[in-house]
Amino acid sequence: MNPLLGRHTVGLFFVLGLGACAVSPRAPATDGLAAVETDHYRVPAKLDDGWDTGAADVAGMDTGRLVAMTSTIRRYSDWNIHAVLVERGGRLVYEEYFPGSDERWGRPLGRVVFDRQTKHDLRSVSKSVVSALVGVALATDKIGSVDQPLLDFFPELSDLATAERRRLTVRHALMMSAGLEWNETLPYTDPRNDEIAMNRSTDPVRYVLGRPFVAEPAAIWNYNGGLTQVLGTIVQRTSGQRLEEYARTVLFGPLGIDDVEWIGNLAGVPSAASGLRLRPRDLAKIGSLYVHGGKWRDRQIVAAAWIRESTRRHLPLRPGVSAFGTHGYGYQWWHTCYRTGWGTFETHTANGNGQQRIYILPALNLVVTILAGRYNDPTAQRLPDRLLLEHIIPAALPSRGAADRLGDAGCRD
Repeated sequence: MNPLLGRHTVGLFFVLGLGACAVSPRAPATDGLAAVETDHYRVPAKLDDGWDTGAADVAGMDTGRLVAMTSTIRRYSDWNIHAVLVERGGRLVYEEYFPGSDERWGRPLGRVVFDRQTKHDLRSVSKSVVSALVGVALATDKIGSVDQPLLDFFPELSDLATAERRRLTVRHALMMSAGLEWNETLPYTDPRNDEIAMNRSTDPVRYVLGRPFVAEPAAIWNYNGGLTQVLGTIVQRTSGQRLEEYARTVLFGPLGIDDVEWIGNLAGVPSAASGLRLRPRDLAKIGSLYVHGGKWRDRQIVAAAWIRESTRRHLPLRPGVSAFGTHGYGYQWWHTCYRTGWGTFETHTANGNGQQRIYILPALNLVVTILAGRYNDPTAQRLPDRLLLEHIIPAALPSRGAADRLGDAGCRD
């Protein structure tokens, strides 16, 4: 298989809820309690990796529902879920791993027996990590402003520097709202897919920024991994370090993440949009950083203002309503207002092909990390949402009175 094929989530399926729910017709009822006897709850191990761990019930979660989720995932191995981790109140309270088939950036690995030491493709979750790196670069004045023109960083592209193209800014790239022609809805086997064309180009940034305009900047959202590659290249240029080394210096190192792989070579820059591979607990640290205002163990790593700004809804998606709720986009983060039986609540999501997820639920002080192997399968798009909405949220709200803790401030227009 071509290693460039199908690395990104086609966000449209997630937004519209178009894929058929990837669930066996034998699927258990919502709480799945009939399967409980085959599993038991285990408190995550306390290791020398910076994580505080604790019991889920002490954190106010229903362990029976968590065990039911474990049993359901084991029962339906065709879901190909590899890892689920839950942080509540600053402690890792649930951590389970499941065997399944996997890939390394499109190359089949066969069946893998996963544990906490196994690195996993993040695919487009990489975009949300790039967003964090942009935030750090802005805070240290390596990037002047989100309103700085993109072409300022590429003097060799002076032939593109028309008045029209100089309107394109870092902000537009972060929001995927540059208004440039870009199509990632075609199969990744199709050379007309702009992601494939960019990766085959000898000058990826020129390919992205030279596309014709189809809309005014900031007018509409259009999924565009090329803009993430432009951002990654800007971070590499302004920092004076390779992208992965800068990430180690300002993000991974401070988080105690020491086993990192960032795949790809696009004119000397790794694949900013999809090439990152991390261990599950390390990916969960990224989520923890975001639920705690950019802090890890009392150390401010990413500015709290950037955490708020990058995860809030900047643009609605069109159409932006599905059976789950309403959907929008921030700065390389998805924004969803889930409608549930307990009310509407705000979630910030890092979303990657294969059903990789980080869900940030600020009102519940909850982070959910999911890794899976359902690559290039739009029918599986609802699986992570099913785990969240049918198992984890009910476990975090064991009584209807707990719904009073839900917050929807970020969901009000």
